[in-house]
Amino acid sequence: MKPNSKGTDGQDGEKKKNLRVTRADVAKYAGVSETIVSYVLNNNRYVAAEKRERVKKAVAELNYHPNVIARALRKKTSRQILLITDIVIDEFFGEILYQLDKYAYDKGYLVSLCKYHNVDSYLGRVINSQFDGIIINSAGFKTEYINQIAQAGTPVVLFLTKKYEQIPDGVATIDSGLYKGVEEGLETLWKKGAKNIVYLAEPLKKRDLQKDIRFLAFQEVGKRHGLTDEKILEQTFIGFDEDLWQEEFAKYLAKNHQVDAVFTRNDRLAATASQIAQTLGRKIPNDIMILGVDNSSISRLITPSITTIEQQKEEMSRAAIELIESMNQGARNGTLQRQETEKVFTTKLIERDSTNRLG
Repeated sequence: MKPNSKGTDGQDGEKKKNLRVTRADVAKYAGVSETIVSYVLNNNRYVAAEKRERVKKAVAELNYHPNVIARALRKKTSRQILLITDIVIDEFFGEILYQLDKYAYDKGYLVSLCKYHNVDSYLGRVINSQFDGIIINSAGFKTEYINQIAQAGTPVVLFLTKKYEQIPDGVATIDSGLYKGVEEGLETLWKKGAKNIVYLAEPLKKRDLQKDIRFLAFQEVGKRHGLTDEKILEQTFIGFDEDLWQEEFAKYLAKNHQVDAVFTRNDRLAATASQIAQTLGRKIPNDIMILGVDNSSISRLITPSITTIEQQKEEMSRAAIELIESMNQGARNGTLQRQETEKVFTTKLIERDSTNRLG
């Protein structure tokens, strides 16, 4: 028979190739009931080892894949978790996604990443997608949207990336401990002799300063050392367009020779500030000390290396997945208590060359 001819064998093979293997097929192949197959696949009932192995062998040899969509409709679960962030290409959020996926996958979930969009149509898409949980690590995401998602019955885990006046009911929270971490980092700069510390807050908007955890800690430490609110604002560099702030910051440092330390929102800004200062002839750390946040790869690779505040990304990610599972289970049996949905962590100050000078 020619290769292109359509004989009976070829047709049957094509049919077998295109037909979806069903649970009934697995049961027949393994010589058990469909109920036993269901127990094995869901791992929720005792099944004798010999039968369990037959089912597993049948699943593998038939290349059976459960219909996840149908299962989701029956059980009202999608096994999908959504992570909403401010910036999808930032290394910090990439690490959070990696850690979330590691723990979620082991529990049968898939994690999707999405940048926030503060429009009603986006909110509708999120709610209608029937995620098993939504993790929000975004300072820009509106509180009213968080509340609507929670009211729709979707478990929400909120990373406290800014100051919230009130946490919506039914929302779990993860506090990284960044406020205390920034306090510790800034006090270290003071102990090492810094008197004029600048907070490089770009690209934050001035209207958002009073909700910014970093600024609030910067303000607290400044007042502790006798600075007025006016002086603290003078030493907060903010309000320039993305393509202009570096040039303006260089002018600021050139004009203000008394600046002897720079605290930045993240390590990327810290590395940029370090380069600008060195271009102006300022030595690091003798003339200007640099403090960043995140412990990203650039803080280790740049010369001089950057002192930074590390958050417990892996531990926080694991807690977020566990919270979603607990909230889903608690919703079913009504056992979850409010205090069980609040997780607090601590940061670690990692000192490197950019602050390595005597006080």
